[in-house]
Amino acid sequence: MLAKQLTLDTLGTALAATTLGEGCREVVDVMSALGGKPESTILGCGLKVCAPNAAFANGTLAHALNYDAIGKETGHTGVVCLTAPLAIADAAAPVSGRRFLTAAVVAAEVTARVTLAAAKGGGQVSPRILAGQYFGYFGAAAGAGHILGLGAAAMHSAFGLALMQVSGSRQVVIGGDPPAKAVYGAFPNHGGVLSALLARTGLHAEIDALDGEAGFFGLATGGRFDAAALVDGLGERFLFLGTQFKPWPTSGHVAPFIEASIELATRYDLEVADLEAVELVGNPRFRDWFEPADERRRPSNAAAAANSTMFAAAKALAHRDVVLADFTSAGLRDDVVLTLTDRITYRLDDRVQGGLVIVRTADGRRLEAAVEKPLGDPSRPMSRDRLEAKFRDCCSYAPSLSSNDVRALVAFIDTLEDADDVSGLSNPSSIPSDIGY
Repeated sequence: MLAKQLTLDTLGTALAATTLGEGCREVVDVMSALGGKPESTILGCGLKVCAPNAAFANGTLAHALNYDAIGKETGHTGVVCLTAPLAIADAAAPVSGRRFLTAAVVAAEVTARVTLAAAKGGGQVSPRILAGQYFGYFGAAAGAGHILGLGAAAMHSAFGLALMQVSGSRQVVIGGDPPAKAVYGAFPNHGGVLSALLARTGLHAEIDALDGEAGFFGLATGGRFDAAALVDGLGERFLFLGTQFKPWPTSGHVAPFIEASIELATRYDLEVADLEAVELVGNPRFRDWFEPADERRRPSNAAAAANSTMFAAAKALAHRDVVLADFTSAGLRDDVVLTLTDRITYRLDDRVQGGLVIVRTADGRRLEAAVEKPLGDPSRPMSRDRLEAKFRDCCSYAPSLSSNDVRALVAFIDTLEDADDVSGLSNPSSIPSDIGY
């Protein structure tokens, strides 16, 4: 069930990004121009290019809105579970729904295990690493490799080849989130697909990709990792089940401040004119989501806005929700919200887990709300109805889709394990006419 939910959620976020995602047009234009063998579809436009280029474009789309699934301990499972397996499934069509779903689970589970192994190993993941990119290469390679039917030796080589491509510098976040930050999901998916294809040809790379001196963990944590997290219960206990779906199109670190702000505005029927000052209190680990303060108050692009606690809290206080439209050009210029962000300050406190929002009103009241585990946390999962509503909202930004296409996609994914061919995921017009009607 979770694999199908991940497929639905990631496909929706990718389709919305076809018109909303900053940097996506540039990436799609370049991948379209590069072309290659027309075998795998770029989502939302129907154009077929070679599988690695489709994986690059669709990886961009999957994460561009910062709306894809993630887990506190499992990492960015959403960005790799669909894109790499689908690129290969398109090229190797027909691929059954059951085989595709297994590949999606493989991609998500490998990503979750390498992420957790680094977190539990007693070391510290280098703060210079952009984890959402760095930790996705092996999952993407494994998911693509499963569709290709790689055996153990070839998969070993695929991991070695993936290591040779692993990258992910956090400077793009530290430097203020330029639009290029939004496209980092492209790189692990492209690298994973390329690694699997190269390994299938017989290119050998049987190296200690994970635990070698200069292997994955050697680079990320100085060689410290929890080996048990990699192998214990493999195939029986699935760590990717800790994946969280995002109710709002922002960084997960911002979500507690959104929910606390919505709670305050709703409970006390607050209007912007009522708010004299707002203070946000968060853990020092998340300093970059508060700073640089001027940019976070008035973000210059959607990627920066999605990483801004102050902008998101102001949106939530002013409108009692945060939606995709808030990150369009018009949404970034919302004068009511920008007036409010000027009244927002922040404080870092290592005792705070989640987010604390403190409001001082014009009539002298001091109101506060704290959220430690926001909606979407495994302890507070999003309902199926809300996930489907999110998918439909995302699809409304993909002009190529009709309401019948969207209905058919929902029904197709609901029964994906019975499908003889998953091509309908990238080409809704190919979905049998009796599905969703």
